Amino acid sequence: MTTDWIKGIVRAAGFRIDRWRPANRFDAMRDALVHLRGQGLVPAVVIDAGANIGNWSRMARPIFPEAGFVLVEPQPMCQPALRATAKAIGNASIHAVAVSEPGRRRVGLIGGTHVGGTGVGVIEPEDGVVSEIDIDAVTLDELCAGFVSRADRALLKLDLETHEIAALRGASALLEAVEVLVVESQLFPINDDGRPVFRDLLAFLHPAGFELYDLASMNGRERDGRLMMVDAVFARRDSPLSVDRSWR
Repeated sequence: MTTDWIKGIVRAAGFRIDRWRPANRFDAMRDALVHLRGQGLVPAVVIDAGANIGNWSRMARPIFPEAGFVLVEPQPMCQPALRATAKAIGNASIHAVAVSEPGRRRVGLIGGTHVGGTGVGVIEPEDGVVSEIDIDAVTLDELCAGFVSRADRALLKLDLETHEIAALRGASALLEAVEVLVVESQLFPINDDGRPVFRDLLAFLHPAGFELYDLASMNGRERDGRLMMVDAVFARRDSPLSVDRSWR
């Protein structure tokens, strides 16, 4: 009897099994996506920016089987596994580029590119460090805006290790078509990194027409449990997901 099988039974009964952690720390990404589906979100396009080897898309595919998946990952070491993911989930394209703000055509990466790490991030000019690898960069508009429309009810996931707002600056046209965003963000400048935090993400997305809809995960640091990272779900203000504001 496998752990996944047991978890499936417990989930069907309305509960979730997880490693012990403070009551307000959780990883419920799959549950958050299932909830979106249950509320009527059926995207024709799912964009996974920061796909790494594709684990998030493998999880999301059974929830959104109708969608075409766009897998965006710049790390060369991730490409063989990502190609296997694309083949396994079907109806998926791979783009081995970084997504960034307008005007940046190349970016440096650091954080374990030699092993295809999950903590690899874009070096900012003020960081003053040497990159492990330099990669071509495009904007999300250049990559996706030409084939995504509002009718697609697209879902855009961003896991870019604090480069999310920079990437969103290059997505003004795409954001007009996207209905739901799933975005990783730090709550405070970890190790005084000077990168955007959650309040900056809220301030950026509100004028673009998005409201906070849900939290898919909340992660605390090991030393004392202080909340430091969230995966936040945003929905367009005019989406059917957002318009019901009743208490019950």
